[in-house]
Amino acid sequence: MELDLQQKAAVETTSRRALVLAGAGSGKTKTLIERIAYLVEKRRVSPYECMAFCFTRKAAGELKTRLEERIGKQAYHVHVGTIHALALRMIHRFGDLIGLRKTNVTVYGEWEESFLLREVAADMGILKGKTWKIPKKDIDAIFDNYYQKGKEPEEDDPRRGLFIAFIQRCKENNSLTYGGLLIGMKLLIESMAKYLHVKHILVDEVQDIDMLQWQIILQMEELFKASLYVVGDIDQSIYEWRGAAPKYLVDNQMFFEVYRLETNYRSVPEIVEASNKLINHNVDRIPKTMKAAREEMELVAKRPMMNADSHEIAQYLNFLNEEKIVVLSRIHALLEKLSSELTTLEIPHIYIGKEAALTNSEAFRRFHAFLKLLVNPYDNFAFLLIRELIGLTREQYSEIRYKAAQDGISHFQAWMAVDNNTDYWAFFDTADEWTFDEMILNLSAGFKWPFEIAAILKFINGWENEADMKTPALCSYLDWLATYDIQDEIKAEEAEGITLMTIHAAKGLEWPVVIVAGCNEGILPSKQALNNGDLEAERRLMYVAMTRAKDQLILTVRPEKEEKHGRLFESPRSRFIAEAL
Repeated sequence: MELDLQQKAAVETTSRRALVLAGAGSGKTKTLIERIAYLVEKRRVSPYECMAFCFTRKAAGELKTRLEERIGKQAYHVHVGTIHALALRMIHRFGDLIGLRKTNVTVYGEWEESFLLREVAADMGILKGKTWKIPKKDIDAIFDNYYQKGKEPEEDDPRRGLFIAFIQRCKENNSLTYGGLLIGMKLLIESMAKYLHVKHILVDEVQDIDMLQWQIILQMEELFKASLYVVGDIDQSIYEWRGAAPKYLVDNQMFFEVYRLETNYRSVPEIVEASNKLINHNVDRIPKTMKAAREEMELVAKRPMMNADSHEIAQYLNFLNEEKIVVLSRIHALLEKLSSELTTLEIPHIYIGKEAALTNSEAFRRFHAFLKLLVNPYDNFAFLLIRELIGLTREQYSEIRYKAAQDGISHFQAWMAVDNNTDYWAFFDTADEWTFDEMILNLSAGFKWPFEIAAILKFINGWENEADMKTPALCSYLDWLATYDIQDEIKAEEAEGITLMTIHAAKGLEWPVVIVAGCNEGILPSKQALNNGDLEAERRLMYVAMTRAKDQLILTVRPEKEEKHGRLFESPRSRFIAEAL
């Protein structure tokens, strides 16, 4: 790949610590690929010695594909993936060193984690009915601190007992929560250093990693004696609400050799100029100024300000003759209304977010509890989720738990040891003889489910179609599901046409035409940001939305004054519009 002067300097650096500030559309992925190619081809580094962390699975997949095109089969040996996916891979390999049965680990999603926490809290008397003795937000705070910073509650913290009991229950079940994957990886780094010979650590979208991820990366850098090459753009950090620490880079930039990629190859000049004007209002950043490489002169928006009413946007989309269009919003409510309008007008579109909601539904998680037990028979929580489905009464379940405790086995193993002639027992007893497809077919068709499973089967079938393997395997599917990301909903065959999604979900993507819906005070920026006086994160979110556009950017505003139920509601246009235009 041909590199510009800034990209070439970043690719060929000999620094042990490099920070590449890659602005929107500046060829960030190309620079990462060329960096790895440079290490392998020019510096004679073994591909086994390179580990690249990506922010999303989609980004990791693109990096793998393009790296293979660039350096051939050597790309197979580079460790590439999201930090959670690589953590799970390491836990499968070395999990016994931290007390896990490494090949049988299952991972709890958000719904399962919440359910199990309530079970543990109820057992301890902290939760009675719907009443928490300790405020739920305070309990959530200690887990957020643990997953984002790696800090356990202090010994005298009244929440510590519940925290320890929950973590112990996960360990007994040979399971981890999604956040617990990184805790497990951190515990394994010292052991990993003995077996893995990683000498070059590369991190994509570094502005969006949290302090626990920083701890992992810095500890790996030290113990592996590796170079550290981090790529990102502080101006595009939009995940502070879930622990991202862009300020770490601002405060520690002096410890890196800093390179800037300031040529935007994506957007027309007007969009680049407007984005620069907007983001220059932020103070907490490492300054850079993007310049457009394209020479075409287009308006920022052919309709600079459009009513964000879902009906008007839908009508406009109906007449807009473009192959790829995205409508982005800060909130799902606007997208849901627009999706309904488009459906009424029979306009084909894809609404990204429906599958993510499905994976956190009760029906989805109960169905998958059966599959998890086939991989991890020690998962007592998965067995709890299927208890009612297999017809166990509370009394029978109590007997099962008593037998399990007496014999030192899991609840599932205790149930299997009991003479039982139900179809469910037969399913588990013979499942290891089936292919993946046979397993799903027998599970879905063999029983009367108390909920609709068509969407679940469609989801699983979607994975099979996308999976690059001749014989799909249950373990591979469950590992993929454990690190499921909203961008996984974007299928290659659905990339054309109209797409609806949140700005957060659009991170790292681009479209010829971008419509930003709801550029109003109270939406973008949000009411919470306005109340807290914390506008810089919201301004970065607007910046990300604007820089997704290649050819045309349309900003829409909901009615600034609207009467509803006899009351006047005011929603002024976003201050970000004036700052950008």
